[in-house]
Amino acid sequence: MWVAAVALSFGCAMFGGGSDNAKKSETRTAQDQAQQSLQAAADAQKKAADEQAKAEQAQRNVTQKQKELADAQAQLRGQIAKAEQAQRDAQQATKTAQSEASQQQTQAMQTQRTESQQTQSSMQKNQQTWTQEQSARGTVVQAGSDQLQIRTQDKDLLQLQITDTTAVTLNGQTSSVSQLQPGSDVRASYQMIDGKAKALKIDATSKSSSSQDQPK
Repeated sequence: MWVAAVALSFGCAMFGGGSDNAKKSETRTAQDQAQQSLQAAADAQKKAADEQAKAEQAQRNVTQKQKELADAQAQLRGQIAKAEQAQRDAQQATKTAQSEASQQQTQAMQTQRTESQQTQSSMQKNQQTWTQEQSARGTVVQAGSDQLQIRTQDKDLLQLQITDTTAVTLNGQTSSVSQLQPGSDVRASYQMIDGKAKALKIDATSKSSSSQDQPK
């Protein structure tokens, strides 16, 4: 009976000890699971924080890019405005230059026209003067081979140039200027060319012949 009691007590002790060990094992397992859950939560929290930081950085990058884009657009608008103003200035400068060039061309044409008219008028006057035959009467003052100086009826001295084409007569006969004596009566026709009187015809009458022709 004692042996049976001891055996029973030993068996109860063995079964009772096994239950405690099982409970301890379950507790450790629960604690490990809890620890793992906490670690997983911490890891998830850290990952979420990292992603949030990345999102914030991305947002800051977007904001910076938007600011840079706004600055670039503002610069573009300013540059476009400057280009448009420069284009307007260039058009105005071109218009002004064309207007001034047109005015200068008009003035140049007017000046050229005026000068041409003046030249033509001067040429016509000279031509009229050159082609207009004039006459003079007077007496011989001095005679040479190519020059004849007479004193006109107005008491003016007239210097006549004698050329090979000048027709000279003395007392109705063909003669030469060098044969004319001072005091002889002269009737001359001439043209003014380059300010000089070029003789066309000289009709002279000697003093002696002129005296004989006078009525007694």
